[in-house]
Amino acid sequence: MPGGQLIAQLQKSLMAFSKAPFPFVWSSIVYLIFQLLFFFAAIGVFLIYFLLASMLNISTSLSALPTMAALGVASAIFLFFSCGLNAALAKSYASALEGRKTTMADFMRYALVKSAPMFVIMLVRDVITLIVASPGIAIYYFMQDTQFMDVIGGSLILFAVFVVHFLFTPAFISAGAFGTSLPQSLRNGINFLRRRHAYALGLFIVFAFVWLLDFVPVVQLVTLFALYPVVYSAFIVMFNESRMRW
Repeated sequence: MPGGQLIAQLQKSLMAFSKAPFPFVWSSIVYLIFQLLFFFAAIGVFLIYFLLASMLNISTSLSALPTMAALGVASAIFLFFSCGLNAALAKSYASALEGRKTTMADFMRYALVKSAPMFVIMLVRDVITLIVASPGIAIYYFMQDTQFMDVIGGSLILFAVFVVHFLFTPAFISAGAFGTSLPQSLRNGINFLRRRHAYALGLFIVFAFVWLLDFVPVVQLVTLFALYPVVYSAFIVMFNESRMRW
C-alpha cells in the first residue's frame, strides 16, 4: 500500500539521520550560509546600479524602467545561483545518507556546476505553472468582485502550483542528487512518476507540509535541521530505489 511504502522511505532516511545527524545538519547550515551570501551579492548588484544611476542623474524610482530592469537582473542572479545551491543541497543529503559530510568547497563547486541546468528546469516548471494556473489567475483578477470568485481563483492557482511542482520535483532530485544532465533529468522524472506516482504524491504532501513549517518562527529551527532533511532524503531514497530498477 502507498502508506506502507511512504513510511518505509521515511524510516530509512530517519535511521540514517539518527545514526549520523551531523552531515545532514551541516548540509542545511552550509546551504543557508551560501543562500545569504548570494542574497547579499544580489543586493550589492542593485546597489551598484543605484550608485551609478545617482551619478548619472538617472531616475531611481522603483517604477522607473531602468530600476525595474536592475531589480530583474539582481533577482535573476540570485535565482540562478540559488538553483545551484538547491542541487548541492540534494547532493549533500544523498551523501549524508551514506554517512559522508560534504565540505563547503565541494558544496559550492557543485552548486556552480549545476546552476545552469537547474535554472532551466525551474524556468520550464514556472512557465508551465503559469499556463496551468492561468484560468485561476483570470478568475482571481477579473472576477474577484463576484462572491466566492476570489476564493475559487486562489484555490485553482494553489492547486496548479502544487501539481506542477510535484511533477517537476523528481527532475530536480535527479539533476541535483544524482548529477544527471538536463534532458536525462526530465526523462528520469517522467519514468519515476510513471512507476511511483502514488507513493511520490503522498511523500510530496508531507514534504509540502514540512516546507510550510519553515516559515513558522522557532518551529523552523527543528524543521530546517531535522524534519526537512529527513523528508527530503526520503524522496531521494525513493527516487534512487526506483532508478535502480530502470
